[in-house]
Amino acid sequence: MSASRIIFRDYNKSGDVLAEIGKYFGSIVQDTVSRGDKVAIKVHMGEYGNLTYLRPPFVREFVKLAKEAGGKPIVTDTTALYPKNRFTEEQYLETACYNGFTKDSVGAPIVIADGPLGYTGKIRRLRKTVDGCEIKKIKVAQAIIDSDAMIVLTHGKGHMLSGFGGSIKNLAMGCTTKDGKATQHLANRVILNVDKCNGCGKCIKACPFDAVKIEHGKHTKILSKCMSCISCYFSCTEGALNMPKGAKRRFQVNLAHAAKAITEGFDRGKIVYVNFLQDITKFCDCATPSGNPLIHDVGILGGEDPVAIDKASIDLIDKAPTYVRHLARGKDRLGRLNETSSLIHIRTAQKLGMGNLRYDLING
Repeated sequence: MSASRIIFRDYNKSGDVLAEIGKYFGSIVQDTVSRGDKVAIKVHMGEYGNLTYLRPPFVREFVKLAKEAGGKPIVTDTTALYPKNRFTEEQYLETACYNGFTKDSVGAPIVIADGPLGYTGKIRRLRKTVDGCEIKKIKVAQAIIDSDAMIVLTHGKGHMLSGFGGSIKNLAMGCTTKDGKATQHLANRVILNVDKCNGCGKCIKACPFDAVKIEHGKHTKILSKCMSCISCYFSCTEGALNMPKGAKRRFQVNLAHAAKAITEGFDRGKIVYVNFLQDITKFCDCATPSGNPLIHDVGILGGEDPVAIDKASIDLIDKAPTYVRHLARGKDRLGRLNETSSLIHIRTAQKLGMGNLRYDLING
């Protein structure tokens, strides 16, 4: 297989980045969007209190490109599985507004793709599984299903479970309903260390699905209700709740399969991916806060291959100057920080036929 072509706009070059987005990425949008297409511009609009999400002016430029190609764009994301400020459509729209995402600011309607409570969508069965994948189906958000083309705009950063959060993760988590997210996160369903649990009940207060009770003085899961959101894990101050062994690897395998299911809903050539390597933190845009940037801003990458674009992003991050002395250059910086390998889900995605680990970086 020949190397995939990835366009790169290097931030080390002078010039007006916003003004140059059309110059660098206009052609790949033109190749993706046809006249009359419903275009989902997929972006994470940031949790309330997060300050490193992708800024609305970048999104607006891609809205303009989609319109110039004859498309009818919406700016979209899905509700969160955890109970912060994006748990419902109403909450997310308020948070998006706080973070600067409105119809006027981006030039297109803001649509929460999985509906009022996060369950609106359709089940899609996986055609192929590899690497011991434990899931057989995934529920895709309705607004994604209803779209003819998609522009996946991703803020490249770290993630506690996948090491690196790029285009593949944006597809898998960002385009699925709560049910779909829960299916992937089943790999992370916490286990109880009975000796450390004091029955304090903090886990009950933290659970948004009423899936925890105290029985015989100990944390007890109601499995029929549990969505594996791990809110209880973060609430436990006694260290009584832990993720199972191998959870991060299993989660990443699930992630790749969910991403593949999303892409199978689009005709070939109808998705384009753009990774923004800036404000690169250890944690993702769901974190409040996600921490200080660790690595100098790198640039913007675009192309049709999510495997290649994520691999190129990791390679560029690994080579970039850092603000943190102990974060030496080397392979998979963000994965090492998050105690996993970021390449697990990327390699699984390649095995599923989503793309190529080999790439050619084209400077515009």
